[in-house]
Amino acid sequence: MVFLSVNNDLNIELMSYRSMIFSVFHRESCQRGWRLLYILTAYYKCSEALKPYLLKYLLDVCASPGVHFQGISKACEQNLRKTFQYGGRVEHPDGMELKAMLAGRSSKRQLFLLPGGIERHLKIKTCSVALDSIEELCYEMGLHKLEALDEYAIFVVTNRG
Repeated sequence: MVFLSVNNDLNIELMSYRSMIFSVFHRESCQRGWRLLYILTAYYKCSEALKPYLLKYLLDVCASPGVHFQGISKACEQNLRKTFQYGGRVEHPDGMELKAMLAGRSSKRQLFLLPGGIERHLKIKTCSVALDSIEELCYEMGLHKLEALDEYAIFVVTNRG
């Protein structure tokens, strides 16, 4: 419960910080605040009490024309929804992924090997789950019914065998 409280405090501080300091001189600092919020929403749930306020804040920023950081605000909102739906990421980012996120890169291209030796690259985001990849692959194969998703699975092949 203490951890949830600390996480709520961090989210509230980041919302306040982002709102108060934006100016031409503090754009980089504001950008770092948004990137930290992006990471927090990917890994940790806020409390149920804070969730509607955080979602409203993120949606307001997304919907406001001319407001800076609309894109990362939308990404934070998507991360928060996925975190509540699936529980957040279990594995913390390694050094390379953390550096990429702090530099504003939140996705990577992942190779998928399909039957028949077909190779397909998909864009994997910080909060992507296997179902996202299955949906995208099924859509590309022309399978649009939800029942089709149940027929497919993903197997992971690593260098370790």
